[in-house]
Amino acid sequence: MARINSIHIVLVVILAVIVLVAIRLHLAAGQGVSRDATEGLHYAQAWCTECHSVEPETAGTGKFAPDFTVIAKRRTAHWLNIFLRSEHEIMPDFVFKTSEIDAIVTYIVSLKRR
Repeated sequence: MARINSIHIVLVVILAVIVLVAIRLHLAAGQGVSRDATEGLHYAQAWCTECHSVEPETAGTGKFAPDFTVIAKRRTAHWLNIFLRSEHEIMPDFVFKTSEIDAIVTYIVSLKRR
């Protein structure tokens, strides 16, 4: 009986290790630029470059609005989602689709990791 309990404990530990490794691999795979981030860059290039510098390579070239790299360092994804879905006085009131906002936020947040 003690031998069966020991085998069960070992199997549970092995299973837990496998699950933790799978989770880690899944999270590591998400560290690159996703398809949403690439779409977000395209949206940002189309709508935001009038005022912002949207790419790290062009930092400092925005007219009067902060660079996206600066925004990425100062703001959370949650804050950006709320900001882009609300009316604001300091920038045009774009009407974005939810998927477009998600892509732009994903792109901006991806700049933190660069």
